[in-house]
Amino acid sequence: MAPQLRMLGTIREEGKCQRLYEDLNTGGTVVQGYPVTDHDDVAQIQNVLDGESFGGGSRDEC
Repeated sequence: MAPQLRMLGTIREEGKCQRLYEDLNTGGTVVQGYPVTDHDDVAQIQNVLDGESFGGGSRDEC
């Protein structure tokens, strides 16, 4: 079943910022943003499951 997403929030209103969504089918969350690929940043993220990825962005880009 395709996810049914509901936007929970964003940092700013200009439409260029990361957003957080809720999957209404599963209760899970989806984060919209640029992939986090810096090794030192990724090393700080805890409890990573196989297949997970990370997204984010700069507040300056909003």
